[in-house]
Amino acid sequence: MVNNEQINAYKKTQQSSTAVTSSHEIVRTLMKELVNSMQKIVLDIQDERKRKQDQLYVDKAFEEKNARHKSKNFSKSLSIIYGLQTSLDFDKALEISNNLFQLYEFCRQQIIKGFTLKIEDGILKAIDVVSQIMEGWEEIPSDVK
Repeated sequence: MVNNEQINAYKKTQQSSTAVTSSHEIVRTLMKELVNSMQKIVLDIQDERKRKQDQLYVDKAFEEKNARHKSKNFSKSLSIIYGLQTSLDFDKALEISNNLFQLYEFCRQQIIKGFTLKIEDGILKAIDVVSQIMEGWEEIPSDVK
């Protein structure tokens, strides 16, 4: 009976280890989520501008819900950038890590500025930067990953 429990535990461990994704795949997924969140921020800014131009009456409950939605995308974007920055390995590849850190920092600053001033131009530049980094990740040979 104890032996069966150990065998079942081993099987579960073996199954879960095959489900674990490589660190490169995790970073790629984070970057996709970052682009998605930044695109949502841009859409939120554009939607808000359009509502103000149309001078639509919007009730307070809708505005509060909309503000929570915008804050969620903002927070998610900054959290992902923080995760990407802290995952850099400066010991293995100092120059690449420094360059990526600076690019992520640029994106972070553009998101904060764009969100605060309700201007999407900088966020669109940040989306372009992350998209280019993602293209670079895609070009890494699978044997290196």
